[in-house]
Amino acid sequence: IAQEALNNTLKHATATSVIVYLRVNDEWVELEIADNGQGFDTAATGKQGGIGLVSMRERAERLGGVLMISSTLGEGTRVSVKLSRNL
Repeated sequence: IAQEALNNTLKHATATSVIVYLRVNDEWVELEIADNGQGFDTAATGKQGGIGLVSMRERAERLGGVLMISSTLGEGTRVSVKLSRNL
């Protein structure tokens, strides 16, 4: 998921900054990748999105996790996946 999100940033965002967060506690692991790129209209991509977005969502769901994507035109994109450590 991280690799796909970073690849999307490189290919599409024209970002000058990317931050990767990894948060862990006893119950869950959360990965967040945020860029300051051009962003995109998440409503225009539909619920599924492009192949990369679909792939990330499917991977998260297979692991019992939740993928969240938020993006604002001109302000960047944030991809977050939260997984239970109790798989």
